[in-house]
Amino acid sequence: MRILEINKFFYRRGGAEVLFFETIEGLRKRGHEISEFSTISPKNFPSDYAAYFASEMPELLAKQDLASAWKIFKRLFYSKEIEQKLSALVMATEPEVAHLFNVYHHLSVSTFTKLYELKVPMVMTVNDVFPMCPNHSMLKGETLAEDLFKNKLYNCIRYRCIDNKLLPSIAGTLEAYYYRFKKVWDRIDLYVCQSQFIADKLVEYGFPANKMRMARNPFSPQTTTYPLGDKVVYLGRIHYEKGIKIFMEAAKSLRDYKIVVAGSGPEDAWVQEFARKNILSNIERVGWVGGESWKKVMLEAKVIVVPSVFYENCSIAILEAFSYGRIVVAVNRGGTPELIIDGVSGFLSKPEDPTDLAATIRRAMQTSEEQAASITANAMEFLKKNQNPDNYFDSLEAIYKEAASLKR
Repeated sequence: MRILEINKFFYRRGGAEVLFFETIEGLRKRGHEISEFSTISPKNFPSDYAAYFASEMPELLAKQDLASAWKIFKRLFYSKEIEQKLSALVMATEPEVAHLFNVYHHLSVSTFTKLYELKVPMVMTVNDVFPMCPNHSMLKGETLAEDLFKNKLYNCIRYRCIDNKLLPSIAGTLEAYYYRFKKVWDRIDLYVCQSQFIADKLVEYGFPANKMRMARNPFSPQTTTYPLGDKVVYLGRIHYEKGIKIFMEAAKSLRDYKIVVAGSGPEDAWVQEFARKNILSNIERVGWVGGESWKKVMLEAKVIVVPSVFYENCSIAILEAFSYGRIVVAVNRGGTPELIIDGVSGFLSKPEDPTDLAATIRRAMQTSEEQAASITANAMEFLKKNQNPDNYFDSLEAIYKEAASLKR
């Protein structure tokens, strides 16, 4: 098939981009003709279709003068450049279907409306809860508050739920309402869901159940078996929505274990100060890690902790830990319980509860060698059975064919 793959970033920025590039690579190996649409950036990977990419868009949250901020704001809703470049790309490649990943904001509502105008069937991978909530997380401040947003998008402004700032919250809320005004969600032919949780949540919010399709993230176990380490490791973005503050509170009860906090993010300074004030001398603070340094941190762990506050969809961090044979402690929220059976393939703690998180981490760290081997083997078996790349691509091909067969 001729397939147009679309994502707002064309470099490995986060989990959505990892999946985007793996999808392109896998589909090409299966003989499909893939074209790509994204934004220009000096970080971009090479693409034969880079001439069609839209200009880079600065983050709305970054400091801008008034004229620049207005230009960014307008692009959320409409971009003549995107319409023209996307039209040219579609004319040149004649895709039978378009697959959209992380598109919001940078690639404008214009991406959706132009594809619909051009009669290109659209499938969309749902990476987060933006179709249901303007701030992508359903958080109010630093706690989950889903009831505030259900059919009440305006509460994002009331509670300044985007970065705790008024103007970004206004912009994000207006954008969310504009998606509804332009009937963008109605025009998506099929939704690709990575967890049953996100599919059910979309239906709960009024999205049609007959448009939901499952395609679980492709992820293969490591071919090498690594012995368990002896540390508790947080390996991810240092941001409150990822649960770093909950984890640091829990760490006060875990002074008898070696703890590694690896990653970078807006809470970097907070973590340093918290560790200093509470004399957490057992914590080793590591900044951003990649490649071999990332692998080194992973292999030092007996337990990988994923204490997210927001709804995880299908956590790449959990799948990575499974792949390396680590024991995972995560939060019983969102799509995570679909990945972990408590005490069988990992451990689940109560959401936003540092005391229970500490107790669950201790439970995981105290597993015997035999218990740990059983848990990691179960997790590995889950990975092989449920995240098999062949199953993912088989599902995608069926979804593409179905979308292409729908009449408009």
